[in-house]
Amino acid sequence: MATTTANGDSPHHLKKPEKRKLLCLTICGYRKEGMSQEAYQAYMTENHANLVKELMCKYGIIRWTQVCVSPYPLSTLLSSRFPIRNLIIRTNATQTHMSDSSRALMSRIMDPQFANIVDYDCFSQVIFSDIEEYVKMKEDAFYLEWARGDHENFADTRRSR
Repeated sequence: MATTTANGDSPHHLKKPEKRKLLCLTICGYRKEGMSQEAYQAYMTENHANLVKELMCKYGIIRWTQVCVSPYPLSTLLSSRFPIRNLIIRTNATQTHMSDSSRALMSRIMDPQFANIVDYDCFSQVIFSDIEEYVKMKEDAFYLEWARGDHENFADTRRSR
């Protein structure tokens, strides 16, 4: 026999949780022309991440993942003194790092199925549950004044997709 309330509904604590569908924005980014890998990664992790992390939290960003070239070993990235650590903790961000030398190693696994290696400098994904919250973030005064223009300091926004 099922338990129901006076109006015939199941009690809240017995209801199955609704599955939520998440949205994913994927960006294949290129660094600004003339900028080194080291400067690009440093700017993204030391400047841009610190600029946008509170904004992302404010608007419910669930996860921000960056896969990009990095001059920093993982132990440095996870140290309490490195600025990206707060972003990793607050927004469940992940970074995977590959250098030019490790990118060159990919030729060893190339075959007819894996014949193309991408040339972009950073692969970012932003996971969120509500498009309206993301729209609100991009309309936020702080985003408009600071974050939007900051991309021009490190990214080739015309090539990035």
